[in-house]
Amino acid sequence: MDNIASGLSFAGLDLEVRRSNRIRGFRFEHLGLIKRSDIVLLHTPLLMSWHYAFLARLFGKTIVSIVWDSYPVTLGGVRFDRRMRRRLFDRIENTALSASNRLLVPSQDFLEQPILHRAKAVRLWYAIHAPNMDSGPASYRHGDDEPLKVLFAGQINRTRGLAAATEQLHRVTQGRFQLLIASGDPLPPELSGRPDVRHLGKLDRENLRRVAAGCDCGLVALACDFDGPGLPSKTFEYLEAGIPCLYYGKRLEHYLDVLEWSGAGIEIGARANLTRDDVLAKKADIANATIRFSDAFALDRVELIAHLGPVQE
Repeated sequence: MDNIASGLSFAGLDLEVRRSNRIRGFRFEHLGLIKRSDIVLLHTPLLMSWHYAFLARLFGKTIVSIVWDSYPVTLGGVRFDRRMRRRLFDRIENTALSASNRLLVPSQDFLEQPILHRAKAVRLWYAIHAPNMDSGPASYRHGDDEPLKVLFAGQINRTRGLAAATEQLHRVTQGRFQLLIASGDPLPPELSGRPDVRHLGKLDRENLRRVAAGCDCGLVALACDFDGPGLPSKTFEYLEAGIPCLYYGKRLEHYLDVLEWSGAGIEIGARANLTRDDVLAKKADIANATIRFSDAFALDRVELIAHLGPVQE
């Protein structure tokens, strides 16, 4: 959201930013702000600002909600989290979503979600900068006999499908890979004790960048039975660290089209084999690939402003 606020601040708009989601509660001084505004711009999770959506609707203001998560999270049609508390939160989230006059999403993949059918796909993501590739570790050399070194960073739960992604890595590389997992979450039982998997635990940003610099690529995994849309943010982090991505999981058509077209990564679910040279060829051009990938999603201020006008109902 800081990226969007920064972009709009240079557009000649009368813009006031309030970080209400971090407060996690209603603040009365925002009541006057809503009353004197023409547009109230919110972002997911809307659960944290549903009261502002309600007041904006009551005062007849235009509500524009930026959506980069969709709830409830389901796998094969079954809720990932079935707790009553989570069900209530999801209900509030989607009520605020329905109250919004306009919905903006960062990728066309979100438009397949029924509750987001009226949304507009707009370039609004943060821009990432091409990494400096003037020098690098010896792993850049082609033709050596080392196994493919892959980094996975992030949460581990059933929505990631990490065990299935690891099995596919094993198949396409004929077992010639090493997966480094940087996560504070425990490994799933299927991955515990595997010689080709190393659990590093949770790493801070500096140490994660250091580990990434010694890897050939990063793994983006999403369970194949994941029902929702997505724009995997981990892709941007790997590219900023100077490594291309391997993707395994649910088909996100727009995301995968850009990933392949830009040269920023490889979708491995449909591949029969993958060599280290295949990946290093991507890594050799990662600076240009990063720019191409970023440009496909990075904030277009003119495009965004065009979707912020008053809504006639």
